Amino acid sequence: MIRKGIDYIKSIKSHTPEVYYEGQRVEDVTEHPAFKTPVRTVAKYYDLHWEYDDLRVYNPDVGEETSISFLRPKSKKDLAKIRDGLIKIYDYYRGFFGRSPDYLNLWNMIFYAHSEDFGNHFGSRYKENAIEIYKEATRNDLFYTHAIVAPMYDRSRPPSQWEDPYIQVGVVEERPEGVIVRGAAMISTAAPYAEMLWYLPNIRRDTDTRYALYFSIPTYQKGVKFLARRGFQPREGGEFEYPISSKFDESDAIMIFKDVLIPWDRIIFYKRPELIEDFMWRIIGLRTWFNWHFVIQHYSRLKFLAGLAIAISEASGTSNFINVQEKIGEILIYIALNEAVLTASVENAEELPNIVRPNPYYSIGASHFNMRTVPRANEILRSISGGASIPIPAGIKDFENPEEREMILKYMSMKGLDALERVKLFNLLWDVIGSEVGMRYEQYDRFSRGDPTIRWAQMYSEVYRDKKHEFVKLVREILDQMPNPKA
Repeated sequence: MIRKGIDYIKSIKSHTPEVYYEGQRVEDVTEHPAFKTPVRTVAKYYDLHWEYDDLRVYNPDVGEETSISFLRPKSKKDLAKIRDGLIKIYDYYRGFFGRSPDYLNLWNMIFYAHSEDFGNHFGSRYKENAIEIYKEATRNDLFYTHAIVAPMYDRSRPPSQWEDPYIQVGVVEERPEGVIVRGAAMISTAAPYAEMLWYLPNIRRDTDTRYALYFSIPTYQKGVKFLARRGFQPREGGEFEYPISSKFDESDAIMIFKDVLIPWDRIIFYKRPELIEDFMWRIIGLRTWFNWHFVIQHYSRLKFLAGLAIAISEASGTSNFINVQEKIGEILIYIALNEAVLTASVENAEELPNIVRPNPYYSIGASHFNMRTVPRANEILRSISGGASIPIPAGIKDFENPEEREMILKYMSMKGLDALERVKLFNLLWDVIGSEVGMRYEQYDRFSRGDPTIRWAQMYSEVYRDKKHEFVKLVREILDQMPNPKA
C-alpha cells in the first residue's frame, strides 16, 4: 500500500520515538516547532506519489503497487525509471531534504535483491530476514532512516580499547530471543520523525566481533533514545523570509541504545567482521547505490543553484559581465557532467542475475566530485551577489507598514525586479548561503560521505583498485617501445 501524507502523520503521531529536545521529552513530534517542518515535508513526499503516476509502479516482488524507490531493477529500463522518478522527487525538493523515505527504500530493496548472498555467506536465517524486512517495508510504506558513525570519543584508538567499549554500539549479551545492544551512533538524520531505523557500524574502526551487527528496528522500540540537535525552524516571518528552511529543514540526532533487545529476525549480519568490507561494498555494492542517490540529489540542487545565480545576475544587470558569466558557466559545467553521469550510469550499468545496478565508477566518482562542487556553487553565489545579499529589510511586516513600504518600493528595486520580488529573491539567496539551514546543508554536503580527502584517495586505493592497471598499461606500452641504449 502506498500511503498518503495523512497516513504517515497518523503513524508517527501514534508511535512517537523517545526524542529529547532542550531538556524535555517530545510528546508529539508532528506538532513540535523543531520537527513539524520536516514532518510536513515527509507527508508531502507521500502525497507526491498521488500527484505523479510514474512514482507508483506495480512491484512483482510483492505483488502490489509500491513506490518506484522500492522497485528492484531487473533491466536498464527499470533502473532508468527509478532514476527519473527520484529526479522528479528531488527536483521538488530542489536537491535538499536528502533523508527522504526514498533513500533507505533503496537500501531495503538492495538487501532484498541480495538475500541469496546473505544466505550463502551467513546462513538461511539472514536470507529470510532480508526478504521479510523488505516486504514489511514495502507493504506498509515505512519511513526508514539510519545510523552509522560511532561517537568521536577517541579516534586514536579503536572503540574496543576505549574506557567504555560500549560507547560504540555493541552486543552485550545473546539471548534465545535476540541480542542486547548498548551504545550510541551519529548522525541519525530524520530519526526523530522516522518510523524505522537501520543500524550499520563502521567496522573499519574496529573488527571486534561485538560491533559486527546490522539490524532493523522501530525507532520507538523500548530503550531507543534520540537527542536532537537544536532546530533551525524559521521565526515568525516564515516562508517569506526563509523559503528553504520553512520546507526542507532536516533534524539530526544522536541515537542511543540503552540495553535494547534486537530480535533475531531483525538482524541481517552478525559477527564475521572480516567479511563486511568485501561483502557490503563489492558483492552488494551499497557504496555504489547510495552515491548514485547522492548524485541525483546534487544534480537537482545544482540546477536550482544555477537558476538562482542566473536570476540574481539578470536582475542586477551583471549577466553580461564576463567574470559573472564565467562563474555561472562553472555551475553549468557541473550540471552537464552530473547529467552525463546519470545517463551513463544506467546505459553502462552492471547487469547481475538478481539486480541491475548503476555503474560504480561513474556513480562513486561523481558523488565524491560533488563533495566539492556543491559547496563551490554556494561560494559562487556569494561572489555574484556580493554585498547586495546583506541589506534586506527584516521581513514581510516591513511591506505592511505604509511608511516603510513607500521607501522600500523606491530604494530596493533593481534593474530587472521590483522591490517585492527583489526582497523575495534575496531572502531565498540568504536562506541558501547564509542561514543556519543553508550552513547545515553545506557542511553536510562536504562531509556526509566522510572526509573528502579520504574519499578522493579511495578512488585510487579502492574504487579503481582492479582497473587502474589498465591505465598503467597505456604508459608501459610506450615505455616498451622506446629504444634502450646499447651496452
